[in-house]
Amino acid sequence: MVRHSTTGLLTALLACILLVDSCKKDDSSTAVTPATASIGALSCSSTVFSATAASGTAYTGTATVPYTGGNGAVYAAGTAIASSGVTGLNATLQAGTLASGAGNLIVAITGTPASQGTATFALSVGGQTCTLALTVAAGATGGTTTNCASATGLAKIVCLAEAFKATLSSTQLAALQLTYTKANAVRWSNLPQALYSEKRVGLNFGALSTTQLAAAKALLAAVLAPSVTNEGYDEMEGGLAADDYLGANGGGASTYGYGYFYMAFLGTPSITGLWELQFGGHHYTMANTYNGGKITGVTPSFRAVEPMASFTQNGRSWQPVEQERQAFADLLGGLSASELATAKLSSTFSDILLGPGQDGKFPTTKSGVKAGDLSAAKKTLVLNAIKLYVNDLDAETAATVLAKYTAELDNTYISYSGTATVTQQNDYIRIDGPNVWIEFSYQGGIVIRNTPHPHSVWRDRTGDYGGN
Repeated sequence: MVRHSTTGLLTALLACILLVDSCKKDDSSTAVTPATASIGALSCSSTVFSATAASGTAYTGTATVPYTGGNGAVYAAGTAIASSGVTGLNATLQAGTLASGAGNLIVAITGTPASQGTATFALSVGGQTCTLALTVAAGATGGTTTNCASATGLAKIVCLAEAFKATLSSTQLAALQLTYTKANAVRWSNLPQALYSEKRVGLNFGALSTTQLAAAKALLAAVLAPSVTNEGYDEMEGGLAADDYLGANGGGASTYGYGYFYMAFLGTPSITGLWELQFGGHHYTMANTYNGGKITGVTPSFRAVEPMASFTQNGRSWQPVEQERQAFADLLGGLSASELATAKLSSTFSDILLGPGQDGKFPTTKSGVKAGDLSAAKKTLVLNAIKLYVNDLDAETAATVLAKYTAELDNTYISYSGTATVTQQNDYIRIDGPNVWIEFSYQGGIVIRNTPHPHSVWRDRTGDYGGN
Protein backbone atom coordinates (compact mmCIF):
# COMPACT_ATOMS: atom_id res chain seq x y z
CA MET A 1 0.00 0.00 0.00
CA VAL A 2 2.84 2.29 0.71
CA ARG A 3 4.31 1.62 -2.70
CA HIS A 4 1.01 2.33 -4.41
CA SER A 5 0.56 5.56 -2.42
CA THR A 6 4.08 6.69 -3.25
CA THR A 7 3.59 5.94 -6.92
CA GLY A 8 0.32 7.84 -6.94
CA LEU A 9 1.89 10.81 -5.21
CA LEU A 10 4.77 10.93 -7.72
CA THR A 11 2.34 10.73 -10.59
CA ALA A 12 0.33 13.64 -9.20
CA LEU A 13 3.44 15.74 -8.66
CA LEU A 14 4.63 15.07 -12.19
CA ALA A 15 1.27 16.11 -13.58
CA CYS A 16 1.43 19.39 -11.62
CA ILE A 17 4.94 20.12 -12.84
CA LEU A 18 3.89 19.52 -16.44
CA LEU A 19 0.84 21.73 -15.95
CA VAL A 20 2.92 24.57 -14.49
CA ASP A 21 5.47 24.23 -17.28
CA SER A 22 2.68 24.31 -19.84
CA CYS A 23 1.30 27.46 -18.27
CA LYS A 24 4.70 29.09 -18.41
CA LYS A 25 5.02 28.31 -22.12
CA ASP A 26 1.58 29.71 -22.81
CA ASP A 27 2.36 32.89 -20.85
CA SER A 28 5.62 33.50 -22.72
CA SER A 29 4.02 32.95 -26.09
CA THR A 30 1.38 35.62 -25.43
CA ALA A 31 3.87 38.19 -24.05
CA VAL A 32 5.94 38.65 -27.23
CA THR A 33 4.15 41.84 -28.24
CA PRO A 34 3.34 44.21 -25.34
CA ALA A 35 -0.34 45.03 -25.18
CA THR A 36 0.18 48.44 -23.57
CA ALA A 37 2.60 51.14 -24.68
CA SER A 38 5.17 52.01 -22.04
CA ILE A 39 8.15 54.36 -22.07
CA GLY A 40 10.80 55.21 -19.52
CA ALA A 41 11.06 58.98 -20.04
CA LEU A 42 9.77 61.79 -22.28
CA SER A 43 12.03 64.72 -23.18
CA CYS A 44 9.77 67.64 -24.05
CA SER A 45 12.72 70.02 -23.58
CA SER A 46 14.39 68.47 -26.66
CA THR A 47 11.31 68.74 -28.89
CA VAL A 48 11.82 69.88 -32.48
CA PHE A 49 8.99 71.89 -34.06
CA SER A 50 8.66 71.77 -37.85
CA ALA A 51 7.63 75.41 -38.17
CA THR A 52 7.59 78.65 -36.24
CA ALA A 53 4.30 80.08 -34.97
CA ALA A 54 3.05 83.67 -35.08
CA SER A 55 0.15 85.33 -33.32
CA GLY A 56 -3.00 85.54 -35.44
CA THR A 57 -1.57 83.34 -38.22
CA ALA A 58 -2.98 79.89 -39.00
CA TYR A 59 -0.47 77.25 -37.92
CA THR A 60 0.07 73.69 -39.14
CA GLY A 61 3.13 71.79 -37.97
CA THR A 62 4.51 68.86 -36.04
CA ALA A 63 6.43 68.40 -32.82
CA THR A 64 9.03 65.61 -32.71
CA VAL A 65 9.37 64.53 -29.08
CA PRO A 66 12.26 62.20 -28.05
CA TYR A 67 11.69 59.38 -25.58
CA THR A 68 13.71 56.58 -24.02
CA GLY A 69 12.77 53.18 -22.63
CA GLY A 70 10.16 52.30 -25.23
CA ASN A 71 8.75 48.76 -25.07
CA GLY A 72 7.98 48.23 -28.78
CA ALA A 73 4.20 48.40 -28.38
CA VAL A 74 1.75 49.87 -30.87
CA TYR A 75 -0.10 52.99 -29.72
CA ALA A 76 -3.19 54.72 -31.08
CA ALA A 77 -3.64 58.36 -32.00
CA GLY A 78 -4.43 60.60 -29.07
CA THR A 79 -7.27 63.02 -28.55
CA ALA A 80 -6.77 66.72 -29.20
CA ILE A 81 -5.06 68.66 -26.38
CA ALA A 82 -6.00 72.35 -26.19
CA SER A 83 -3.13 74.77 -25.62
CA SER A 84 -2.70 76.70 -22.39
CA GLY A 85 -0.98 80.05 -22.03
CA VAL A 86 -1.39 81.09 -25.63
CA THR A 87 -4.74 79.62 -26.62
CA GLY A 88 -6.14 78.67 -30.02
CA LEU A 89 -3.99 75.62 -30.82
CA ASN A 90 -4.59 71.89 -30.52
CA ALA A 91 -2.00 69.10 -30.32
CA THR A 92 -2.76 65.49 -31.29
CA LEU A 93 -0.45 62.52 -30.84
CA GLN A 94 -0.09 60.58 -34.10
CA ALA A 95 -0.48 56.78 -34.03
CA GLY A 96 2.66 54.66 -34.27
CA THR A 97 4.82 51.92 -32.81
CA LEU A 98 7.30 52.54 -30.02
CA ALA A 99 10.93 51.64 -30.55
CA SER A 100 12.48 49.14 -28.18
CA GLY A 101 14.55 51.79 -26.46
CA ALA A 102 14.98 55.38 -27.71
CA GLY A 103 12.78 56.95 -30.37
CA ASN A 104 10.54 59.89 -31.24
CA LEU A 105 6.83 60.64 -30.97
CA ILE A 106 5.14 62.81 -33.59
CA VAL A 107 2.52 65.29 -32.40
CA ALA A 108 0.49 67.29 -34.94
CA ILE A 109 -0.30 70.89 -33.97
CA THR A 110 -2.92 73.01 -35.70
CA GLY A 111 -4.93 76.14 -35.08
CA THR A 112 -4.42 79.90 -34.86
CA PRO A 113 -2.57 81.22 -31.81
CA ALA A 114 -4.53 83.99 -30.12
CA SER A 115 -1.53 85.97 -28.86
CA GLN A 116 2.24 86.18 -28.58
CA GLY A 117 3.96 84.08 -25.91
CA THR A 118 4.22 80.35 -25.19
CA ALA A 119 1.60 77.75 -26.00
CA THR A 120 1.89 74.71 -23.73
CA PHE A 121 0.39 71.23 -24.08
CA ALA A 122 0.26 68.59 -21.32
CA LEU A 123 1.43 65.44 -23.11
CA SER A 124 0.87 62.03 -21.51
CA VAL A 125 2.09 58.86 -23.25
CA GLY A 126 3.07 55.41 -22.06
CA GLY A 127 2.85 56.25 -18.38
CA GLN A 128 4.99 59.40 -18.66
CA THR A 129 4.04 63.07 -18.86
CA CYS A 130 5.76 66.28 -19.88
CA THR A 131 4.82 69.72 -21.18
CA LEU A 132 5.37 70.79 -24.78
CA ALA A 133 6.17 74.49 -25.11
CA LEU A 134 5.72 76.15 -28.51
CA THR A 135 6.99 79.71 -28.78
CA VAL A 136 4.57 82.05 -30.57
CA ALA A 137 6.12 85.15 -32.09
CA ALA A 138 4.40 88.50 -32.48
CA GLY A 139 1.97 88.71 -35.38
CA ALA A 140 3.41 89.99 -38.64
CA THR A 141 2.68 93.49 -39.89
CA GLY A 142 2.41 94.94 -43.34
CA GLY A 143 0.99 91.73 -44.79
CA THR A 144 4.16 89.69 -44.10
CA THR A 145 3.93 86.36 -42.29
CA THR A 146 6.57 84.43 -40.37
CA ASN A 147 4.62 81.19 -40.67
CA CYS A 148 6.55 79.05 -43.15
CA ALA A 149 4.51 75.85 -42.92
CA SER A 150 3.03 76.20 -46.41
CA ALA A 151 6.37 76.99 -48.10
CA THR A 152 8.55 74.27 -49.63
CA GLY A 153 12.12 73.78 -50.80
CA LEU A 154 14.42 76.77 -50.81
CA ALA A 155 11.48 79.13 -50.29
CA LYS A 156 10.84 77.51 -46.91
CA ILE A 157 14.51 77.76 -45.92
CA VAL A 158 14.58 81.44 -46.81
CA CYS A 159 11.28 81.99 -44.97
CA LEU A 160 12.66 80.35 -41.81
CA ALA A 161 15.89 82.34 -42.11
CA GLU A 162 13.88 85.57 -42.28
CA ALA A 163 11.70 84.40 -39.37
CA PHE A 164 14.84 83.90 -37.29
CA LYS A 165 16.15 87.32 -38.27
CA ALA A 166 12.84 88.87 -37.22
CA THR A 167 13.42 87.73 -33.63
CA LEU A 168 16.82 89.46 -33.33
CA SER A 169 17.96 92.86 -32.11
CA SER A 170 19.85 95.12 -34.50
CA THR A 171 23.13 94.18 -32.80
CA GLN A 172 22.41 90.46 -33.10
CA LEU A 173 21.34 90.84 -36.72
CA ALA A 174 24.61 92.59 -37.57
CA ALA A 175 26.52 89.63 -36.11
CA LEU A 176 24.43 87.07 -38.03
CA GLN A 177 24.06 88.71 -41.44
CA LEU A 178 27.49 89.06 -43.09
CA THR A 179 28.97 89.58 -46.53
CA TYR A 180 29.60 86.49 -48.63
CA THR A 181 33.39 86.29 -48.87
CA LYS A 182 35.96 83.51 -48.95
CA ALA A 183 37.45 84.88 -45.74
CA ASN A 184 34.12 84.39 -43.95
CA ALA A 185 33.31 81.04 -45.57
CA VAL A 186 36.54 79.36 -44.41
CA ARG A 187 36.09 80.44 -40.77
CA TRP A 188 35.24 77.01 -39.37
CA SER A 189 37.12 74.60 -37.15
CA ASN A 190 36.90 71.36 -35.20
CA LEU A 191 38.18 73.23 -32.13
CA PRO A 192 36.09 74.88 -29.43
CA GLN A 193 35.70 78.61 -30.00
CA ALA A 194 37.97 79.42 -27.04
CA LEU A 195 40.81 77.44 -28.62
CA TYR A 196 40.28 78.56 -32.23
CA SER A 197 42.57 81.48 -32.92
CA GLU A 198 40.77 82.71 -36.06
CA LYS A 199 37.34 82.62 -34.32
CA ARG A 200 34.07 81.70 -35.98
CA VAL A 201 31.85 84.40 -37.39
CA GLY A 202 28.14 84.77 -36.70
CA LEU A 203 25.86 84.68 -33.68
CA ASN A 204 26.42 82.14 -30.90
CA PHE A 205 23.59 80.10 -29.45
CA GLY A 206 24.49 81.18 -25.93
CA ALA A 207 23.42 84.74 -26.83
CA LEU A 208 19.91 83.70 -27.89
CA SER A 209 16.67 83.80 -25.95
CA THR A 210 14.38 80.79 -25.86
CA THR A 211 12.30 82.24 -28.70
CA GLN A 212 15.36 83.04 -30.80
CA LEU A 213 16.92 79.62 -30.22
CA ALA A 214 13.69 77.91 -31.29
CA ALA A 215 13.64 79.92 -34.51
CA ALA A 216 17.30 79.06 -35.25
CA LYS A 217 16.66 75.37 -34.65
CA ALA A 218 13.56 75.44 -36.86
CA LEU A 219 15.82 76.58 -39.69
CA LEU A 220 18.32 73.79 -39.02
CA ALA A 221 15.47 71.27 -38.87
CA ALA A 222 14.44 72.30 -42.39
CA VAL A 223 17.85 71.57 -43.94
CA LEU A 224 18.60 68.34 -42.02
CA ALA A 225 16.87 64.96 -42.05
CA PRO A 226 14.16 64.69 -39.36
CA SER A 227 13.17 61.89 -36.99
CA VAL A 228 16.16 59.55 -37.38
CA THR A 229 17.93 58.76 -34.11
CA ASN A 230 21.57 59.93 -34.15
CA GLU A 231 21.35 61.03 -37.79
CA GLY A 232 20.45 64.29 -39.54
CA TYR A 233 18.96 66.83 -37.14
CA ASP A 234 19.27 64.42 -34.24
CA GLU A 235 22.99 63.95 -34.96
CA MET A 236 23.43 67.72 -34.81
CA GLU A 237 21.62 67.82 -31.47
CA GLY A 238 23.89 64.97 -30.33
CA GLY A 239 26.92 67.12 -31.11
CA LEU A 240 25.55 69.92 -28.94
CA ALA A 241 24.71 67.45 -26.17
CA ALA A 242 28.24 65.99 -26.32
CA ASP A 243 29.72 69.44 -25.82
CA ASP A 244 27.47 70.03 -22.82
CA TYR A 245 28.64 66.66 -21.49
CA LEU A 246 32.31 67.62 -21.90
CA GLY A 247 31.69 70.94 -20.19
CA ALA A 248 30.24 69.13 -17.16
CA ASN A 249 32.78 66.29 -17.12
CA GLY A 250 36.21 67.83 -17.04
CA GLY A 251 36.29 70.21 -20.01
CA GLY A 252 34.84 73.23 -18.22
CA ALA A 253 31.70 75.20 -19.02
CA SER A 254 33.78 78.19 -20.14
CA THR A 255 35.11 76.21 -23.12
CA TYR A 256 32.55 73.51 -23.94
CA GLY A 257 28.78 73.71 -24.38
CA TYR A 258 25.98 74.32 -26.90
CA GLY A 259 26.26 78.05 -26.29
CA TYR A 260 29.55 78.16 -28.23
CA PHE A 261 27.97 77.02 -31.51
CA TYR A 262 27.61 79.76 -34.12
CA MET A 263 25.22 80.47 -36.98
CA ALA A 264 25.96 82.92 -39.80
CA PHE A 265 24.26 84.00 -43.01
CA LEU A 266 26.96 84.80 -45.54
CA GLY A 267 25.07 86.91 -48.06
CA THR A 268 21.36 87.67 -47.73
CA PRO A 269 19.06 84.62 -47.70
CA SER A 270 17.37 84.60 -51.07
CA ILE A 271 15.68 82.28 -53.59
CA THR A 272 17.77 83.84 -56.37
CA GLY A 273 21.11 85.14 -55.07
CA LEU A 274 24.32 83.67 -53.65
CA TRP A 275 24.43 82.98 -49.91
CA GLU A 276 25.58 80.39 -47.39
CA LEU A 277 24.01 79.00 -44.24
CA GLN A 278 26.98 78.34 -41.97
CA PHE A 279 26.61 76.59 -38.64
CA GLY A 280 29.12 74.97 -36.35
CA GLY A 281 31.10 74.63 -33.19
CA HIS A 282 33.38 72.09 -31.57
CA HIS A 283 33.22 68.85 -33.57
CA TYR A 284 30.41 69.97 -35.92
CA THR A 285 30.30 72.12 -39.06
CA MET A 286 27.80 72.46 -41.89
CA ALA A 287 28.05 74.83 -44.85
CA ASN A 288 25.09 74.93 -47.25
CA THR A 289 25.61 77.21 -50.24
CA TYR A 290 22.69 78.45 -52.36
CA ASN A 291 22.80 80.27 -55.71
CA GLY A 292 20.39 80.86 -58.57
CA GLY A 293 17.44 79.34 -56.75
CA LYS A 294 19.05 76.02 -55.83
CA ILE A 295 21.54 74.48 -53.44
CA THR A 296 25.00 74.37 -55.03
CA GLY A 297 27.12 72.95 -52.21
CA VAL A 298 26.74 71.09 -48.89
CA THR A 299 30.41 70.80 -47.95
CA PRO A 300 32.78 71.14 -46.12
CA SER A 301 30.91 69.12 -43.49
CA PHE A 302 32.71 68.10 -40.32
CA ARG A 303 31.40 65.78 -37.63
CA ALA A 304 33.05 64.17 -34.64
CA VAL A 305 32.23 63.35 -31.05
CA GLU A 306 33.83 62.92 -27.66
CA PRO A 307 33.06 60.62 -25.93
CA MET A 308 32.56 58.06 -28.69
CA ALA A 309 30.79 55.61 -26.37
CA SER A 310 27.11 56.13 -25.59
CA PHE A 311 26.56 58.92 -23.04
CA THR A 312 23.54 60.40 -21.29
CA GLN A 313 22.76 64.11 -21.49
CA ASN A 314 19.52 66.12 -21.42
CA GLY A 315 17.52 63.11 -20.30
CA ARG A 316 18.45 60.67 -23.07
CA SER A 317 21.33 58.61 -24.44
CA TRP A 318 23.41 59.68 -27.46
CA GLN A 319 25.99 58.11 -29.77
CA PRO A 320 25.82 60.37 -32.83
CA VAL A 321 28.72 58.98 -34.90
CA GLU A 322 28.48 55.26 -34.16
CA GLN A 323 26.49 54.46 -37.32
CA GLU A 324 29.27 55.92 -39.47
CA ARG A 325 31.95 53.95 -37.63
CA GLN A 326 29.96 50.73 -37.97
CA ALA A 327 29.40 51.30 -41.70
CA PHE A 328 33.14 51.68 -42.26
CA ALA A 329 33.87 48.56 -40.19
CA ASP A 330 31.27 46.65 -42.22
CA LEU A 331 32.85 47.92 -45.45
CA LEU A 332 36.37 46.83 -44.52
CA GLY A 333 35.08 43.60 -43.00
CA GLY A 334 33.41 42.75 -46.31
CA LEU A 335 36.64 42.95 -48.34
CA SER A 336 38.72 39.88 -49.13
CA ALA A 337 42.31 39.54 -47.92
CA SER A 338 43.68 40.60 -51.30
CA GLU A 339 41.28 43.56 -51.51
CA LEU A 340 42.30 44.68 -48.01
CA ALA A 341 45.94 44.45 -49.04
CA THR A 342 45.24 46.72 -52.03
CA ALA A 343 43.31 49.16 -49.87
CA LYS A 344 45.97 49.34 -47.14
CA LEU A 345 47.92 52.62 -46.95
CA SER A 346 51.57 52.61 -45.91
CA SER A 347 51.29 55.79 -43.83
CA THR A 348 49.95 56.18 -40.29
CA PHE A 349 47.23 58.79 -39.79
CA SER A 350 46.64 60.44 -36.42
CA ASP A 351 43.94 62.73 -37.88
CA ILE A 352 42.15 63.53 -41.13
CA LEU A 353 44.08 65.17 -44.00
CA LEU A 354 41.54 67.72 -45.22
CA GLY A 355 40.28 69.28 -42.03
CA PRO A 356 39.81 73.02 -41.44
CA GLY A 357 42.29 75.21 -43.26
CA GLN A 358 43.09 72.48 -45.81
CA ASP A 359 40.73 73.56 -48.59
CA GLY A 360 41.49 72.25 -52.07
CA LYS A 361 44.44 70.08 -51.03
CA PHE A 362 43.10 66.84 -52.50
CA PRO A 363 45.75 64.28 -53.46
CA THR A 364 46.34 64.16 -57.21
CA THR A 365 46.70 60.36 -57.19
CA LYS A 366 44.03 58.07 -55.81
CA SER A 367 45.00 55.22 -53.49
CA GLY A 368 43.37 51.96 -52.44
CA VAL A 369 40.95 49.51 -53.98
CA LYS A 370 38.64 50.68 -56.77
CA ALA A 371 34.93 50.21 -56.13
CA GLY A 372 34.45 49.27 -59.78
CA ASP A 373 36.55 46.15 -59.15
CA LEU A 374 34.32 45.02 -56.28
CA SER A 375 31.24 42.82 -56.33
CA ALA A 376 27.77 44.40 -56.29
CA ALA A 377 27.35 43.49 -52.61
CA LYS A 378 30.64 45.20 -51.70
CA LYS A 379 29.74 48.27 -53.74
CA THR A 380 26.57 48.47 -51.66
CA LEU A 381 28.70 48.59 -48.50
CA VAL A 382 30.63 51.54 -49.97
CA LEU A 383 27.40 53.32 -50.85
CA ASN A 384 25.95 52.62 -47.41
CA ALA A 385 28.86 54.47 -45.80
CA ILE A 386 28.41 57.42 -48.17
CA LYS A 387 24.67 57.54 -47.45
CA LEU A 388 25.25 58.12 -43.74
CA TYR A 389 26.75 61.50 -44.64
CA VAL A 390 24.52 62.50 -47.55
CA ASN A 391 21.27 61.41 -45.91
CA ASP A 392 21.89 63.76 -42.99
CA LEU A 393 20.50 66.40 -45.36
CA ASP A 394 16.85 67.08 -46.18
CA ALA A 395 15.44 64.41 -48.50
CA GLU A 396 15.32 66.53 -51.67
CA THR A 397 18.93 67.69 -51.38
CA ALA A 398 20.18 64.25 -50.34
CA ALA A 399 18.60 62.60 -53.39
CA THR A 400 20.36 64.97 -55.79
CA VAL A 401 23.78 64.56 -54.18
CA LEU A 402 23.46 60.79 -53.80
CA ALA A 403 22.52 60.37 -57.46
CA LYS A 404 25.80 62.03 -58.45
CA TYR A 405 27.92 59.91 -56.10
CA THR A 406 26.13 56.72 -57.15
CA ALA A 407 26.81 57.40 -60.82
CA GLU A 408 30.51 57.87 -59.96
CA LEU A 409 30.77 54.86 -57.65
CA ASP A 410 32.80 52.62 -59.99
CA ASN A 411 35.54 55.28 -60.10
CA THR A 412 35.60 55.73 -56.33
CA TYR A 413 38.46 54.34 -54.23
CA ILE A 414 38.55 52.99 -50.67
CA SER A 415 41.70 53.01 -48.57
CA TYR A 416 42.56 52.59 -44.91
CA SER A 417 45.32 52.51 -42.33
CA GLY A 418 45.53 50.87 -38.92
CA THR A 419 43.07 48.07 -38.16
CA ALA A 420 39.97 47.12 -40.14
CA THR A 421 37.79 47.17 -37.01
CA VAL A 422 37.81 51.00 -36.91
CA THR A 423 37.94 51.05 -33.12
CA GLN A 424 41.50 51.99 -32.20
CA GLN A 425 43.64 55.11 -32.15
CA ASN A 426 45.17 55.79 -35.60
CA ASP A 427 42.53 53.69 -37.38
CA TYR A 428 41.75 55.61 -40.57
CA ILE A 429 39.53 55.11 -43.63
CA ARG A 430 39.02 57.19 -46.78
CA ILE A 431 36.49 57.23 -49.61
CA ASP A 432 37.82 59.17 -52.61
CA GLY A 433 35.76 59.55 -55.78
CA PRO A 434 35.57 61.89 -58.76
CA ASN A 435 33.72 64.24 -56.39
CA VAL A 436 33.07 62.63 -53.00
CA TRP A 437 35.79 62.72 -50.36
CA ILE A 438 35.13 61.29 -46.89
CA GLU A 439 37.68 60.64 -44.12
CA PHE A 440 37.16 59.00 -40.74
CA SER A 441 40.02 58.93 -38.24
CA TYR A 442 40.42 57.82 -34.62
CA GLN A 443 42.67 59.87 -32.35
CA GLY A 444 43.37 60.07 -28.64
CA GLY A 445 40.95 61.52 -26.12
CA ILE A 446 41.22 65.20 -25.18
CA VAL A 447 38.83 65.62 -22.26
CA ILE A 448 37.94 61.95 -21.77
CA ARG A 449 41.49 60.63 -21.49
CA ASN A 450 42.77 57.20 -22.58
CA THR A 451 39.76 56.71 -24.85
CA PRO A 452 40.00 57.40 -28.60
CA HIS A 453 37.43 59.54 -30.37
CA PRO A 454 36.77 60.10 -34.08
CA HIS A 455 37.15 63.03 -36.44
CA SER A 456 35.44 62.88 -39.82
CA VAL A 457 35.12 65.23 -42.76
CA TRP A 458 33.01 65.15 -45.90
CA ARG A 459 34.25 67.26 -48.78
CA ASP A 460 33.49 67.50 -52.49
CA ARG A 461 36.27 67.98 -55.01
CA THR A 462 34.19 70.42 -57.08
CA GLY A 463 31.39 71.38 -54.69
CA ASP A 464 33.05 72.73 -51.52
CA TYR A 465 31.55 76.16 -50.75
CA GLY A 466 29.24 75.69 -53.75
CA GLY A 467 32.18 75.50 -56.10
CA ASN A 468 33.07 79.14 -55.44
